[in-house]
Amino acid sequence: MTSTSKFVSQIQPHHGQVMRNVFSEEIRQKLRTKLDVMPSSDTWYGDIYKKAIYGPMVFRDKEMNIESTVEKLLPGYRILADLYLEKTPEDDGFPFHTDFDSNGFMERPEEMITLWIPLTPVNEVGSGQLSIVNQEGAISLSMIRVANQLHPQTIPRREGFVMSYQEQSYLEHSKFTPALDAGDALVFCNAFFHKSEPVVPGTPGLENNKRAAYILRCVPKDAKFSRTRLLALKSLGQNLNVVNELLAQNYPDAVDPPKSDQDRSEF
Repeated sequence: MTSTSKFVSQIQPHHGQVMRNVFSEEIRQKLRTKLDVMPSSDTWYGDIYKKAIYGPMVFRDKEMNIESTVEKLLPGYRILADLYLEKTPEDDGFPFHTDFDSNGFMERPEEMITLWIPLTPVNEVGSGQLSIVNQEGAISLSMIRVANQLHPQTIPRREGFVMSYQEQSYLEHSKFTPALDAGDALVFCNAFFHKSEPVVPGTPGLENNKRAAYILRCVPKDAKFSRTRLLALKSLGQNLNVVNELLAQNYPDAVDPPKSDQDRSEF
């Protein structure tokens, strides 16, 4: 998928690209084996998915060599974080959203790239596909939202996931929903609105009426990280493993000091 919009191309060179056979069957099986035994994370994802693991960091497993795979796909980028989501017919999934709310670590958060990799086929309606919107108006809206988060005193107030009927209709009309085999990847910019489509029992390709997706967040190797946004995400309890690592690397004075023995005895 490509775009002729100069505005879109200036934001990010990846406009909903589909990359085929990113993970082999062997890697997919190793991922499922590792992720199946991990408990669901205690975050707000738990209200939306029965199983959601926020930041398992399995991409660091040297045996699977995921970091090297991504390096070849996206030269100049590195993996920052990962996420695992299982979706069943009972899970609503996210409505249209951007990833600024939980992954806006950077000075330029629109430079983050997401690789959404299904571990089960999502090539049929009802298989839990991912839809994205590659339109100038939608990206402009996402940038207004992040500006509101950073400068609420100068931007008209807009709540996180709340949008008007007209905006919702526009996104639905403009969405792109690719058919992906297990191990393919949908690669898109952090600023793009996207949402998960329903899982319908009996859809071909579903395993036990469940869609599984492994998600990677990638950033330029020279990315600069925002102290303000890191501390804001920390206060929300989002992506804590990654947030704390980035604070320690970039703003060590903002890292919480270790608790003393006396502090620990009070719990």
